[in-house]
Amino acid sequence: MGTEVLNHIKFTDELDSTFEENYREDPTLTWQYFGSKTGFFRNFPGIKWDLGEADFDEYDCRKRPWYISAATSPKDIVILIDKSGSMLGILLEIAKHTARTIIDTLGDDDFFNVLAFNDTTSYTEPCFENEGMLVQANADNRKILKDSLDNLKAGGLAEFGIGLKDAFELLDKYKETTIESECNQAIIVITDGASKRHEEIFEQYNEDERVRVFTYLMGREVGGAEAIKWMACNNKGYYTQIATIADVDENVSKYIHVLSRPMVIKQIYNTIWTNVYMDDAASDEGLALMTTVAQPVFDKKNDTAEKGILLGVVGVDVPIVEILKLTPVYKLGARGYPFAITNNGYILFHPDLRPKWGDEIKPNYNSVDLAEVELSDANDTVLQEYVADYNMEMRNAMINTLTGETKIESVMHTSNLTRISVRNNSYFYTFLDETPFSFAIVLVEPFGFYILESTEKYFDDNHMPDTDKLYSDFDVGLENNASVLREAIDWRFNGNVTIARYWPYCSWSTEENKYLRKVALVERLYFSVLDTELAPDCDVDMINHLLLDLTITEEVQNHWETKYAAEDATGSGILTSFLGMRSGLSRWYNNPDFDSAYSFSEDYSETIEEDYYWRAVELGNDSILYSVPLVTDGSTPEINSTIKVTASTIVTFTKNGVGPTVVGTVGFQMLWDELASKVMQSQTCNSENIDCLLLDENGYILFSEDETQVGSPLGKPYLRLMTELVNVSVYQKYQLIDYQGMCSETEVFSSAGSTIFDPFFSITAMVSWWFHQFVMFLVQFSVYDWWYSSTVHAEYLQPQIFSFPCDQSRDYFKLKPESLPFTGFIEEACDSCKLNYSIHEVPKSNLVLVAMDNDCNCDPIEQLDITPTDYNSTDECQRLKVQRHRRRPPQCFNNDIEEDSSDCGGASFIKPSLLLLLACFCLQHLRML
Repeated sequence: MGTEVLNHIKFTDELDSTFEENYREDPTLTWQYFGSKTGFFRNFPGIKWDLGEADFDEYDCRKRPWYISAATSPKDIVILIDKSGSMLGILLEIAKHTARTIIDTLGDDDFFNVLAFNDTTSYTEPCFENEGMLVQANADNRKILKDSLDNLKAGGLAEFGIGLKDAFELLDKYKETTIESECNQAIIVITDGASKRHEEIFEQYNEDERVRVFTYLMGREVGGAEAIKWMACNNKGYYTQIATIADVDENVSKYIHVLSRPMVIKQIYNTIWTNVYMDDAASDEGLALMTTVAQPVFDKKNDTAEKGILLGVVGVDVPIVEILKLTPVYKLGARGYPFAITNNGYILFHPDLRPKWGDEIKPNYNSVDLAEVELSDANDTVLQEYVADYNMEMRNAMINTLTGETKIESVMHTSNLTRISVRNNSYFYTFLDETPFSFAIVLVEPFGFYILESTEKYFDDNHMPDTDKLYSDFDVGLENNASVLREAIDWRFNGNVTIARYWPYCSWSTEENKYLRKVALVERLYFSVLDTELAPDCDVDMINHLLLDLTITEEVQNHWETKYAAEDATGSGILTSFLGMRSGLSRWYNNPDFDSAYSFSEDYSETIEEDYYWRAVELGNDSILYSVPLVTDGSTPEINSTIKVTASTIVTFTKNGVGPTVVGTVGFQMLWDELASKVMQSQTCNSENIDCLLLDENGYILFSEDETQVGSPLGKPYLRLMTELVNVSVYQKYQLIDYQGMCSETEVFSSAGSTIFDPFFSITAMVSWWFHQFVMFLVQFSVYDWWYSSTVHAEYLQPQIFSFPCDQSRDYFKLKPESLPFTGFIEEACDSCKLNYSIHEVPKSNLVLVAMDNDCNCDPIEQLDITPTDYNSTDECQRLKVQRHRRRPPQCFNNDIEEDSSDCGGASFIKPSLLLLLACFCLQHLRML
C-alpha cells in the first residue's frame, strides 16, 4: 500500500503547476485539489493543516461527498447485518462500526435502509418495520439509522436465506417507483461467515446480476469465508475481511471504486456539483460556504481498460459568495434577494439559511428544504406543516427545471428570529444549465421592482475611468501629481463614511474583508487611475453605484453641521444623524455636544440589511420607524439613560411616472429618556390613574413607565393584555416553526479518571491491559470493558451539554392597523372592576399608544414564554416516511458488458506488531501514572 501511495504522489506532481496556471487565469478560484483512491490529498494553494482537537489527521478525501459523488452514480443500498449469536461481543461492535462508516459514504442522491437478521429479518429503525421502504440518505436519515444500530443485540441462528430474500424484495419493491435513485442497486452483507452459498436465492432474484453484492467478513476466522466471497464475486461485487475496528475505515470505501467501473470503462467524465457545505479551512467567514465541482480521473491504459480503474477525483471549490456576485442585492430592488436549490429541493443559498448555532456548525445545515424557509402565510395562525399534499408548486417546478414566475404571500423570520416579516413576494425562477441547481430572484412589493441607475459612468464596461466625473475640480495635473490624485480620492470618502462590511465591491483579502474595506477601496480607486483601469476583480456596476451615492450625498455632512450648530440639539436628546444608501454607503454625524457619541458604523455596518433600513422600507412612505434594542432570551435591559431610540424613514424616487424606488434611508438616534419625558408630558399619560405604553408593530414595548420593560415583548409583563389584543384582532398571532432550530440537553457522566494509584492497582491495570490484548487478537471477544470497570472507579460526575437539531415553535405578533382605534375592557379575574384600555395608532409611525386604568387590580396570569419550544406536531415516524419530490441526476452508470469483475477482493487487515503493542502499553501506562 505504501508503494502505491508514493507512486500516486509522484505521477501527480505536475498537477501543482496546472493548478497554479489555473489560478493565474482565474484569480477567483479558491481551492483546487486531487483526491487519490489511495487516500492521499493534493491541495492548492497549500495550507497548514489544522488537526483540531484530534491527535492525528482524521481527514480522508475518499469519504468526502465530492469524491463519492464524482466516483459513483446514485445508488440504492440495503445494508444487511448478521445479528446471530456468533456475532456476540466485539464482532457485532465491528459490524456496527462498519455499517456506520458505509452510511457516511452515502449522499442526498442515494436511498438506503438497514436490515438485521438471525432467524428472522427486522429493520434496525422500527419506524420502517411495517412499511418496508428505502429512505433518502440525507443528513437526518443517516443519523437516525446510525443511531438505530445502538439497539442491535446478537442472538439466535443465522438464516441467510431469509435475510437475502428480504433484501432483494425490498430493492424489487422500489425498482419501479419514482422515488429511489433508479441507478445502481446493491446489497452489502456484514457477517462473520456463512455455511453455504444460497445459490438458489441469487438465481431467483439476481440472475441478470443487476444487483451487486458486497460482503464484509468480520473477524480473523475464515471458516465461513468461501461462501461469503462467492456471493460477492458472482454478483459483480467485492469481498473484504475486516479483522479489527482499525481495519474498517481503510476497507469500507472499496465498494465505491467497484461501483465506478462502468463509468470508467465508458471513459465519461461525469461532472458533479455538491450540496453546500462549510469549509473548515476558510479563515474568512464570507468564504466558508462552498459548493464543489468535481470530475473522476481514470486509468486510460489499454491493457487495464476492462478493469475500470479509478485513480481519483479532481475538484474545485466554488465559494457561494462568488455566485452571489452575479445577483448583487443592490440590483434587486428594496428587500429583494436571490436563492438557489438543488435537485433534492435543498437550499444552496438563501438569506434565511443559518448553518451555525453560535460558534457551532449545525449537523444538518446542508439539508434544509426550500419548504422550510419560504413559508406561505396560508391565512392561518399556525403555518402548515410539511406533509405529502402540501402545496409545493413553486418548489416542485424549480426541481423539475421549469422556468416561470409566481406570487406568494410569505412569512419570514427576521432580526435574529425576534420578528417576522409578512410580504407579498414575486418569484422568478429558472434552472442553471449543466448543474443540479435551480435559481430564483424574489422581488418584494411595493418598492422591489425598480432601482435607481445612473447613465453617467465613473468607470465604463471595460473598467476604464472617467477622471472628469471621478475627480471634478481635482483633475488638473493628475498625470504629473500623484499627491493631488490621492487628495481627490480621499476627499470623496472624507468624514464619517463607511461601506457595507461584507459586500463584494472587489475580491478582498482576509485582512481587507474584516477591517479595512474603505481604506482598501480608496487604494483600488487610486491605482485604477494610475493604471488607467479598475482592477478586474472589482464589480464595475457596484463601484459606479457607490460613487453615485457618494456624489448625491456629499452635501449632507454640511447640512448636519449647520443644523446642529443652529439648534439646541442637546436639549432634544439627539445623539447622531445618519443615512444609509442602497449601494452600501453609510454616512453619519455625531452631535458634538455629547461626549458619549459613538461610531455609527460599529453597530450598523451592513446598511440595507440592518433593521433600521428594511423595516422602514416595509413601513412605507411618509412614516417613521421607531425602535429600541430588544430584550429577549433572558438578556438584561440597559439602564434608561443609555438606551438609544433609533428613528428612520425611507427616501424614494419616481421619474416620469415610473417607480417609486427606494434610494436610501435617513434617520437619527436619541436618548430614550428624552422620548419618555415627551410621552409623559402628554395630557393622557400625565394622569395618575392612567398607565401608558408605546408598542411597535410586533408588540415590543418602546415605552413604559417601568424602564425595565423597555425592549421586552408585551406578553412578558402584560400577558393578559396581549391575549386580549390578539382576541380583538388588534394584533395577529403567528406560530412559526423553525425547522433549523437547535435543542440542548445536559447529561451527567461518571469520570473514570484517577489521581494517585497505589502499586497494586498499577499492576492490576497492566495485567488487565495485556489480558485484553490477548483476548482481542486470539478469540475476538471483548471483556475489557467489564474487566477494566471493576478496577477503575468513578471519582466525580461531570455534566456535559449536548446540542442536536430540532424543530422549534415560536410565537410572533403583527399589528393590524385597520382594527384601530379600539377601546375595550378586561373583566375576568378582576376585583369587582373592569380594566379599561384604549389603543390608538401614532400617526405616520409604526407605534401604537396603549392607555389603561391602573386602579383596577386583576389577578396576574403567567408571563409569555419568549423562548422557543420543541415542536412535534405529528408523529416523528410519520415525518420520516414522507418522501418529498426530487429530481434524479441526469446520468447513470450501472453496467457495462465489457466490465471485468474478476478482481473481487480478499482478506485485508492490519497485522499486529510486537513493537507497536509494546509502545501502546508504555503510552497507556504513562497516562495512568
